[in-house]
Amino acid sequence: MVAVCAALALSAPAATVLAQEAKGEKDTAKEEPKSYASAKEVMDSFKELTKDFGRNPSEEQIHTFFAEAFRRAADYIASNPDAKDHDTLYKWAGPRSQYASNHEGYIRLADLYLKSNGEAKDAAEWRKWSLIAKLGHDKYSKEAADTVKKMEIEAKGDAAKTLAVGEIKLLDALNRKDEATVKAVTQALTTDKALAEAKEPGVYRDLMRVVLSAHKAAIKEGEAFEDWGKVMTVKDLDGKAISTADYKGKIVLLDFWATWCGPCIKDMPEVIKLYEELHEQGFEIIGISFDNKDGEQALRDTIAGKGRSKLAAMPWRQIYDGGFWSSGMAKRYGINSIPRTVLLDAEGKVVADGLRGEKLSQKVRELVAALKPAETK
Repeated sequence: MVAVCAALALSAPAATVLAQEAKGEKDTAKEEPKSYASAKEVMDSFKELTKDFGRNPSEEQIHTFFAEAFRRAADYIASNPDAKDHDTLYKWAGPRSQYASNHEGYIRLADLYLKSNGEAKDAAEWRKWSLIAKLGHDKYSKEAADTVKKMEIEAKGDAAKTLAVGEIKLLDALNRKDEATVKAVTQALTTDKALAEAKEPGVYRDLMRVVLSAHKAAIKEGEAFEDWGKVMTVKDLDGKAISTADYKGKIVLLDFWATWCGPCIKDMPEVIKLYEELHEQGFEIIGISFDNKDGEQALRDTIAGKGRSKLAAMPWRQIYDGGFWSSGMAKRYGINSIPRTVLLDAEGKVVADGLRGEKLSQKVRELVAALKPAETK
């Protein structure tokens, strides 16, 4: 089996390999509730929920898994208020809040977390996802809608607050599959004056994450990879506009990775070697980082050759929005495991998806060798 880092990993972030073939779906949410003696037992029980998953579980499987996993976590914490291991479940659930959907289990879990951690650094994220879950739940929707209206009034002229409200409205519309509202909100965000004039890099990165994740885009071999510039201005780690359209005539490797991903780091020396060997002949790489908001310095250190991984420098450009598994690129292309590579030919068409190691090196050399001299200039 080939090691990957996966969004459903039972410790975050950690490498996991799911079963190779799905044996069928299981509606775990209808099972009788069980009691657990520890947070570890709750976590161990999650493995049973994923045993029938393939490498790329369906949206329905993912939805069912998180509905049950959040419920089990909330039940354990509520039933064992004096237990000292609550953080085990909170640390697992927090980075996976994007899967809150309209799950009551998540709403209960968020309420429990915020009751004792209301001033924590990540409290705002828990509140955001709890509000989104409540908007989609009949029991809480009216109260949540009133909260959003108040937030919208308070956000006038403030870029960060405007984006926060826009993201909540957008994610609620996506949960409800309300395409008209999704289109209206994304258009409003990309044309908002306060956002356009925002100076803080973090605000624009959040805007990229929100807008790019609003719609799915396919990666299909033999077809042209999309031009991000037609969606919005995508900026690299240094704030400069970047698009695959800028690389026409080159062989381009899109490398989805993260500094915390062991398999990504293990593969990287070969990727660096390939770049050093073939860059002058027309080979380019665009790194797409799945590091979280606290990971920018680790990312900068790693690509500069100063990270703990002791890798050589990576001189190619990087796209980073701090979104972890909720990054704009992850959501847009439905990427639930890394490393993931997508190889584009000189015309910008996808020629390979998911190659690693020697197979990747061979394919890149083959494509570079076929370039015409004029294309490499």
